[in-house]
Amino acid sequence: MIEVSRTLPVNEGTGPVLTVDDVWQGLVDKAQNPLLYVAAISECTVTERFDGGLVRDIVHVGQPVREVVTFYPKQRVHFVRTHGTAKGTIDNEIGLGETGEPELTFTFRIAVDGVESGSSAEKEFGERMEADYLDAVRTTLKAVRDRVAAASGASD
Repeated sequence: MIEVSRTLPVNEGTGPVLTVDDVWQGLVDKAQNPLLYVAAISECTVTERFDGGLVRDIVHVGQPVREVVTFYPKQRVHFVRTHGTAKGTIDNEIGLGETGEPELTFTFRIAVDGVESGSSAEKEFGERMEADYLDAVRTTLKAVRDRVAAASGASD
């Protein structure tokens, strides 16, 4: 099982300043249409919607994956990978840091079919996945910032 958790500040001196509401809207949009946010995802079809979430089929690094996505408004988006070679959970969580500024934490707990726990192959997979998700968090924040700037008529 690969377990990684990283927290990034939402506002790193780049404007416009994002609020929790801005980040939340971006996370919901990313769950529904990840192609704009996650370079490793090449396809996404939302197959079902339910009160508080959705089910989606994605293609992640060329592999088909099914995820059940649950929304915890303005706090967390929880993904459960139920089908695919890498199963487990992924969380995108909004929090406030010590200074009261918003932070975005991503955490994943993934087991990869056919890969021995603790092996170098598992470590390599985990490192690639961590790099992909760090990029996705940064891309998400940039997309949210671009949307907020466009809505307010501001520019970078």
